[in-house]
Amino acid sequence: MILKIAGAVLVCLSSTLLGLYFASLDSFRASDLNEWKKALLILRSQIAFAAVPLPEAMSTAAERVGAQVSKALAEFAEQLSNRDSADIYTTWRKTLHENTRGSYLKSEDWEWLGDFGKTLGFLDKAMQLNSIDMTISYLDGKTKMLSAQSEKNRKMFGSLGILGGMLTVVILV
Repeated sequence: MILKIAGAVLVCLSSTLLGLYFASLDSFRASDLNEWKKALLILRSQIAFAAVPLPEAMSTAAERVGAQVSKALAEFAEQLSNRDSADIYTTWRKTLHENTRGSYLKSEDWEWLGDFGKTLGFLDKAMQLNSIDMTISYLDGKTKMLSAQSEKNRKMFGSLGILGGMLTVVILV
């Protein structure tokens, strides 16, 4: 009898934790988007005010953001400074593709960030700043949408986790 009770408690607890994990996925994604936004804001200021070359601007941005984004930007800056790559856009896409692991961003977010690479080092200063601004506005919109959606999903997934655990216990016992 004690084993059944312990098993029931473990099933309920694990399903509740699973529900809470799924509820927090939107928050994790919003956090990743905010890190990319921060990197783009730093890159924007480097291009607009300091007028530094792209590899140096990327390195500066990489030093000031979280680990996941920093790794991608540092790799990109290193590849640009080594000039191992044929063109900037291909290098950008390749670097992003290599750094998708461990991130909570969805494919649509990676597409936007990848498309941003089309303007890197290709257009004049004003057009690059406009491109950065467009990408930042996309990130802002996604972050606001995720914040609203996150609160709703937190309640729903939390309740589903608890109820799913209870249903599993009732069916198995």
